[in-house]
Amino acid sequence: MAGLSAAPSYAAGDAQVYVVQGLPGRTVDVAVDGHTVAKGIKTAAVVGPFDISSGKRTVTFSDSGKVLLRSSFSVKPKSSWDVVVHLPAESKTKPAVTVFRNDLSDVPRGKASLTVAHTAQVPAADIRVDDKVLFADVANGQSLNLVVPVRTYKVAIVPTGKASPVLLGPVDLTVTGGALNRVYAIGDPEEKTMNVALHVIRTGSSGSDQPQRVDTGTGGQAAGLRQLGPALWR
Repeated sequence: MAGLSAAPSYAAGDAQVYVVQGLPGRTVDVAVDGHTVAKGIKTAAVVGPFDISSGKRTVTFSDSGKVLLRSSFSVKPKSSWDVVVHLPAESKTKPAVTVFRNDLSDVPRGKASLTVAHTAQVPAADIRVDDKVLFADVANGQSLNLVVPVRTYKVAIVPTGKASPVLLGPVDLTVTGGALNRVYAIGDPEEKTMNVALHVIRTGSSGSDQPQRVDTGTGGQAAGLRQLGPALWR
């Protein structure tokens, strides 16, 4: 797991990239545009930030000198990104890369920005928080975001529409206020390698107690807006 990262300071025209290692049982090296930026990254570790030029970049992941995969993505100036190498839903042997942009806008005082991403080797799943569905029908490579009060939550992942079997957890997650809390589900339940990678980036807080941002995501449903809304905002 990563510790708390400071809010980024960008050079003109640059972006910042973090690498999230979501492959179980591997130690990987990472290169961007052919230049090695990190070596020996263990499972569930987060490294960075790395300053890169905006535009189209190519990242290469290797294990013991063997290239696992290459992937290209584009970044905008003065932006922050998590590049996650992980298992896709359909394969235990061919890794995938998913790139998530980090929304580092301020969050309300006493609140935290919580983004949960599904990057484990399982089909679409529900994410239960305090035994209620907060994020529903989230597919591999997708994420959802909510602004929540600062406290400790019990988080579990289950197949979509079911309460069992529990694929991950429940695990205790204490969110950090004034920060983006990114939670990645990684691993393979059949191989008993399910795990969580946590990346927390300081954003700062607004003076308002009310949310100033829109709950977003790349797929699934933020079920908590309907089912957990009153409880979350106590």
